[in-house]
Amino acid sequence: MNFLQRAAGVVVGIVLLVLAFVFASVIFAVAAILALIIWGWLLWRTRHLRRDLARGDGTVIEGEYRVEREVHRIDEDAKP
Repeated sequence: MNFLQRAAGVVVGIVLLVLAFVFASVIFAVAAILALIIWGWLLWRTRHLRRDLARGDGTVIEGEYRVEREVHRIDEDAKP
């Protein structure tokens, strides 16, 4: 390879690297904008939930529970 081919290869490599960075930057910017739009949409759609939670009108259902022991039964018709 002569010097001209090497120089052209370096220039092409640098141009491709710069284009890759530009392409990645555009993709990341579009992804960030989409994420912000989705985040804003979710905030807008759940605004009534946040308002109700802040008001504190929740209903508490009180009760008790117990753990019952599991009983295994052998059927009368079962053959061993």
